[in-house]
Amino acid sequence: MRISKTSWAAALSLAAILGVGLRFYLTPERALRNAAEDRRSLALETLGAYLAQRHAGDRILVVGNPFVQRPGQPGEIKAFEKAAVRGLRRGVAGRLEVAGIAYPALAPKAAANPAAVSLPPNATTPLSFMTAPDAWDRLRREHPAANLWVSLIGLPVGVARMAVWKEPVPRFALFLPDLRILGGTAAVRAAFRSGKLVAMVLNRPGAPPQSAAPVGDARAEFNRRFLLVTPENCEAALRQYPGLF
Repeated sequence: MRISKTSWAAALSLAAILGVGLRFYLTPERALRNAAEDRRSLALETLGAYLAQRHAGDRILVVGNPFVQRPGQPGEIKAFEKAAVRGLRRGVAGRLEVAGIAYPALAPKAAANPAAVSLPPNATTPLSFMTAPDAWDRLRREHPAANLWVSLIGLPVGVARMAVWKEPVPRFALFLPDLRILGGTAAVRAAFRSGKLVAMVLNRPGAPPQSAAPVGDARAEFNRRFLLVTPENCEAALRQYPGLF
Protein backbone atom coordinates (compact mmCIF):
# COMPACT_ATOMS: atom_id res chain seq x y z
CA MET A 1 0.00 0.00 0.00
CA ARG A 2 1.26 3.51 -0.85
CA ILE A 3 0.48 6.86 0.62
CA SER A 4 -1.31 9.40 -1.54
CA LYS A 5 0.61 12.39 -2.75
CA THR A 6 -1.39 15.08 -1.02
CA SER A 7 0.42 18.27 -0.19
CA TRP A 8 0.28 17.36 3.50
CA ALA A 9 1.83 13.94 2.95
CA ALA A 10 4.47 15.50 0.75
CA ALA A 11 5.34 17.99 3.45
CA LEU A 12 5.62 15.23 6.03
CA SER A 13 7.78 13.13 3.74
CA LEU A 14 10.09 15.98 2.87
CA ALA A 15 10.53 16.95 6.51
CA ALA A 16 11.42 13.37 7.37
CA ILE A 17 13.82 13.10 4.44
CA LEU A 18 15.67 16.16 5.61
CA GLY A 19 16.21 14.51 8.96
CA VAL A 20 14.14 16.76 11.21
CA GLY A 21 10.58 16.74 12.41
CA LEU A 22 8.07 18.88 10.60
CA ARG A 23 7.48 20.72 13.85
CA PHE A 24 10.91 22.33 13.57
CA TYR A 25 9.91 23.93 10.28
CA LEU A 26 6.60 25.10 11.68
CA THR A 27 7.89 26.20 15.09
CA PRO A 28 10.32 29.12 15.09
CA GLU A 29 11.83 28.68 18.54
CA ARG A 30 15.53 28.07 18.25
CA ALA A 31 15.49 26.37 21.64
CA LEU A 32 13.49 23.47 20.22
CA ARG A 33 15.97 22.95 17.42
CA ASN A 34 18.89 23.16 19.82
CA ALA A 35 17.30 20.53 22.05
CA ALA A 36 16.73 18.21 19.08
CA GLU A 37 20.35 18.62 17.97
CA ASP A 38 21.53 17.91 21.51
CA ARG A 39 19.49 14.70 21.65
CA ARG A 40 20.91 13.51 18.37
CA SER A 41 24.43 14.30 19.50
CA LEU A 42 23.84 12.46 22.78
CA ALA A 43 22.47 9.39 20.99
CA LEU A 44 25.47 9.16 18.68
CA GLU A 45 27.90 9.78 21.51
CA THR A 46 26.42 6.82 23.40
CA LEU A 47 26.56 4.67 20.30
CA GLY A 48 30.14 5.74 19.66
CA ALA A 49 31.22 4.89 23.21
CA TYR A 50 29.81 1.38 22.82
CA LEU A 51 31.56 0.90 19.47
CA ALA A 52 34.84 2.10 20.95
CA GLN A 53 34.61 -0.55 23.65
CA ARG A 54 33.69 -3.42 21.35
CA HIS A 55 35.36 -2.50 18.07
CA ALA A 56 38.51 -0.59 18.98
CA GLY A 57 40.78 -0.13 15.99
CA ASP A 58 38.01 -0.28 13.41
CA ARG A 59 37.73 2.38 10.73
CA ILE A 60 34.32 4.09 10.68
CA LEU A 61 32.53 5.47 7.67
CA VAL A 62 29.51 7.64 8.47
CA VAL A 63 26.70 7.27 5.92
CA GLY A 64 25.01 10.64 5.84
CA ASN A 65 22.03 12.40 4.32
CA PRO A 66 22.76 13.13 0.63
CA PHE A 67 20.49 16.17 0.74
CA VAL A 68 23.15 17.87 2.85
CA GLN A 69 25.19 18.28 -0.31
CA ARG A 70 22.43 19.88 -2.33
CA PRO A 71 22.28 23.68 -2.60
CA GLY A 72 19.32 25.56 -1.22
CA GLN A 73 18.46 23.08 1.53
CA PRO A 74 17.42 24.34 4.99
CA GLY A 75 20.35 24.90 7.32
CA GLU A 76 18.79 22.53 9.84
CA ILE A 77 19.75 19.43 7.88
CA LYS A 78 23.43 20.34 8.04
CA ALA A 79 23.13 21.26 11.71
CA PHE A 80 21.54 17.90 12.52
CA GLU A 81 24.19 15.96 10.67
CA LYS A 82 26.99 17.95 12.29
CA ALA A 83 25.44 17.28 15.71
CA ALA A 84 25.37 13.55 14.99
CA VAL A 85 28.96 13.40 13.78
CA ARG A 86 30.13 15.57 16.66
CA GLY A 87 28.51 13.20 19.14
CA LEU A 88 29.97 10.14 17.43
CA ARG A 89 33.47 11.60 17.53
CA ARG A 90 33.09 12.36 21.23
CA GLY A 91 31.92 8.83 21.87
CA VAL A 92 34.76 7.07 20.07
CA ALA A 93 37.25 9.43 21.74
CA GLY A 94 40.09 8.57 19.39
CA ARG A 95 39.78 4.81 19.94
CA LEU A 96 38.29 4.36 16.49
CA GLU A 97 39.07 6.32 13.38
CA VAL A 98 36.17 8.21 11.84
CA ALA A 99 37.39 8.12 8.26
CA GLY A 100 34.77 10.50 6.94
CA ILE A 101 31.20 10.94 5.76
CA ALA A 102 29.88 9.40 2.55
CA TYR A 103 26.62 10.03 0.77
CA PRO A 104 24.84 7.40 -1.35
CA ALA A 105 23.66 8.73 -4.68
CA LEU A 106 20.00 9.56 -4.99
CA ALA A 107 17.72 7.90 -7.50
CA PRO A 108 16.84 10.32 -10.31
CA LYS A 109 13.22 10.72 -9.19
CA ALA A 110 14.25 11.52 -5.63
CA ALA A 111 16.89 13.95 -6.81
CA ALA A 112 14.34 15.77 -8.95
CA ASN A 113 11.58 15.97 -6.34
CA PRO A 114 11.84 13.99 -3.08
CA ALA A 115 8.28 14.83 -2.10
CA ALA A 116 7.04 13.00 -5.21
CA VAL A 117 8.49 9.65 -4.12
CA SER A 118 5.79 7.25 -2.93
CA LEU A 119 6.52 5.82 0.50
CA PRO A 120 4.98 2.94 2.45
CA PRO A 121 2.78 3.94 5.38
CA ASN A 122 4.71 4.94 8.50
CA ALA A 123 8.09 4.95 6.77
CA THR A 124 10.57 6.25 9.34
CA THR A 125 13.60 6.43 7.04
CA PRO A 126 12.39 7.86 3.71
CA LEU A 127 15.92 7.80 2.31
CA SER A 128 15.70 4.01 2.36
CA PHE A 129 13.48 4.41 -0.71
CA MET A 130 15.39 7.20 -2.42
CA THR A 131 18.93 6.07 -3.11
CA ALA A 132 20.03 4.65 -6.45
CA PRO A 133 20.00 0.83 -6.69
CA ASP A 134 23.80 0.56 -6.83
CA ALA A 135 24.56 3.50 -4.54
CA TRP A 136 25.52 1.57 -1.41
CA ASP A 137 27.65 -1.00 -3.21
CA ARG A 138 29.38 1.90 -4.93
CA LEU A 139 30.22 3.41 -1.54
CA ARG A 140 31.77 0.08 -0.55
CA ARG A 141 34.03 0.15 -3.60
CA GLU A 142 34.96 3.77 -2.90
CA HIS A 143 35.78 3.16 0.79
CA PRO A 144 37.28 -0.34 0.98
CA ALA A 145 39.22 0.34 4.20
CA ALA A 146 36.14 1.32 6.21
CA ASN A 147 35.01 -1.86 7.97
CA LEU A 148 32.35 -0.32 10.24
CA TRP A 149 29.62 1.88 8.83
CA VAL A 150 27.49 4.11 11.03
CA SER A 151 24.36 4.96 9.07
CA LEU A 152 22.37 8.04 10.00
CA ILE A 153 19.77 7.29 7.32
CA GLY A 154 18.81 3.66 7.89
CA LEU A 155 19.32 0.92 5.29
CA PRO A 156 18.26 0.88 1.63
CA VAL A 157 15.37 -1.17 0.32
CA GLY A 158 16.72 -4.46 -1.00
CA VAL A 159 19.85 -4.30 1.14
CA ALA A 160 19.82 -8.07 1.74
CA ARG A 161 20.49 -8.59 -1.97
CA MET A 162 23.40 -6.12 -2.07
CA ALA A 163 27.07 -7.01 -1.89
CA VAL A 164 27.54 -4.51 0.91
CA TRP A 165 25.28 -6.68 3.09
CA LYS A 166 26.23 -10.12 1.79
CA GLU A 167 29.96 -9.65 2.37
CA PRO A 168 31.45 -9.98 5.90
CA VAL A 169 32.43 -6.31 5.94
CA PRO A 170 31.43 -3.63 6.41
CA ARG A 171 29.56 -4.19 9.65
CA PHE A 172 26.76 -1.77 10.47
CA ALA A 173 25.67 0.40 13.39
CA LEU A 174 22.36 2.19 12.83
CA PHE A 175 20.64 5.29 14.16
CA LEU A 176 16.82 5.12 14.31
CA PRO A 177 16.49 2.65 11.41
CA ASP A 178 13.28 1.36 9.87
CA LEU A 179 13.90 -2.31 10.56
CA ARG A 180 11.15 -3.47 8.23
CA ILE A 181 13.80 -2.99 5.55
CA LEU A 182 15.55 -6.08 6.93
CA GLY A 183 12.35 -8.10 7.10
CA GLY A 184 11.34 -8.12 10.75
CA THR A 185 12.41 -9.58 14.06
CA ALA A 186 13.91 -12.81 12.79
CA ALA A 187 16.06 -10.98 10.25
CA VAL A 188 17.31 -8.52 12.86
CA ARG A 189 18.22 -11.36 15.20
CA ALA A 190 20.07 -13.09 12.36
CA ALA A 191 21.94 -9.90 11.52
CA PHE A 192 23.11 -9.58 15.12
CA ARG A 193 24.12 -13.25 15.28
CA SER A 194 26.12 -13.01 12.07
CA GLY A 195 27.95 -9.91 13.24
CA LYS A 196 26.68 -7.87 10.30
CA LEU A 197 24.68 -5.65 12.65
CA VAL A 198 26.69 -4.59 15.70
CA ALA A 199 24.48 -1.97 17.37
CA MET A 200 21.52 0.33 16.83
CA VAL A 201 19.87 3.22 18.60
CA LEU A 202 16.07 3.09 18.69
CA ASN A 203 13.47 5.36 20.18
CA ARG A 204 12.38 4.03 23.56
CA PRO A 205 8.67 3.13 23.62
CA GLY A 206 6.83 5.54 25.89
CA ALA A 207 9.58 8.16 25.76
CA PRO A 208 8.58 11.71 26.79
CA PRO A 209 7.52 14.15 24.08
CA GLN A 210 10.19 16.00 22.15
CA SER A 211 9.28 19.21 23.93
CA ALA A 212 10.01 17.76 27.39
CA ALA A 213 13.00 19.35 29.08
CA PRO A 214 16.06 17.19 29.88
CA VAL A 215 16.12 15.56 33.28
CA GLY A 216 19.24 14.41 35.10
CA ASP A 217 22.63 13.78 33.53
CA ALA A 218 23.37 12.72 29.95
CA ARG A 219 23.08 9.00 30.67
CA ALA A 220 19.70 9.44 32.32
CA GLU A 221 18.47 11.53 29.42
CA PHE A 222 19.61 8.93 26.91
CA ASN A 223 17.98 6.11 28.85
CA ARG A 224 14.61 7.78 29.05
CA ARG A 225 14.52 8.60 25.33
CA PHE A 226 16.49 5.89 23.54
CA LEU A 227 17.49 2.24 23.57
CA LEU A 228 20.95 1.04 22.60
CA VAL A 229 20.31 -2.43 21.23
CA THR A 230 23.33 -4.71 20.84
CA PRO A 231 24.03 -8.42 20.37
CA GLU A 232 24.34 -8.66 24.15
CA ASN A 233 20.94 -7.19 25.02
CA CYS A 234 18.84 -7.85 21.90
CA GLU A 235 16.76 -10.62 23.47
CA ALA A 236 16.29 -8.73 26.73
CA ALA A 237 15.07 -5.69 24.78
CA LEU A 238 12.52 -7.84 22.96
CA ARG A 239 11.28 -9.35 26.21
CA GLN A 240 10.87 -5.89 27.71
CA TYR A 241 9.29 -4.41 24.57
CA PRO A 242 7.57 -7.14 22.52
CA GLY A 243 7.25 -6.01 18.93
CA LEU A 244 10.12 -3.53 19.25
CA PHE A 245 11.33 -4.65 15.83
